[in-house]
Amino acid sequence: MKTYWLISIVLLTNVSLLLVNDYFPGTLAEIGIPPLMLFAVMAAMIVLIALRLQPQRDKHFLVLFPLIAVVYPLLLLFVLTALGGESKSGFSLTSPILWIGVLVTLATFRRTYRKASQDAESA
Repeated sequence: MKTYWLISIVLLTNVSLLLVNDYFPGTLAEIGIPPLMLFAVMAAMIVLIALRLQPQRDKHFLVLFPLIAVVYPLLLLFVLTALGGESKSGFSLTSPILWIGVLVTLATFRRTYRKASQDAESA
């Protein structure tokens, strides 16, 4: 279970750095982190979590992770906007694509959670 939380922390850290760089361009260059490396790490973490996820044992992870994965970036977008940042990619709280992504993500995790619950009941 610790693996899931470690992967989650790495993913949220990467998303945070990418969003900060989007709202305040040049931030990653100042820190010395290439954005491509962040995308590569994110892809590796997503593959790792997909390979290791065992819904019947980790149902509470299937509830907490989607909430954290959706609420945290939304809060970060709010804070970055409040600090005076402006998205260079158009990824902001007023973007319809953001809200469609939030709905799709929550629907996907809901379906996964229901399937895990049904599998647990039948086992």
